[in-house]
Amino acid sequence: MIRFALLFVIFASASSNAWAYCYEPSESFSPPEGPSSYSKPSVPYCLSSYRFSGEHTCEQWEIDSYQRDVEEYVDKLQVYMNEAAEVARQAATFAEEVETYARCEAEEVLSQHK
Repeated sequence: MIRFALLFVIFASASSNAWAYCYEPSESFSPPEGPSSYSKPSVPYCLSSYRFSGEHTCEQWEIDSYQRDVEEYVDKLQVYMNEAAEVARQAATFAEEVETYARCEAEEVLSQHK
């Protein structure tokens, strides 16, 4: 029993880095599909002269349809932006894990020579 207690004290008092195992991080993220795959809404022909004259020849349904298309396009861009931000957060976490891993490996190698 005394031997067990003595071994426990020796192991417990030893540097935790000497007994640590370094876990190499793994990449588990990929960038989202870019907006080039989205179809950009086309301005209806009936609105082509609006910017110069301030008047148009569109029916209300044409304007409503165009506005819906623009809103859907903007929503897709928002989703893309959110997904890209999430990938950036994951990449930052990965970089922190790599730093921790590299420090662990370095400490392990250095402790072999003490």
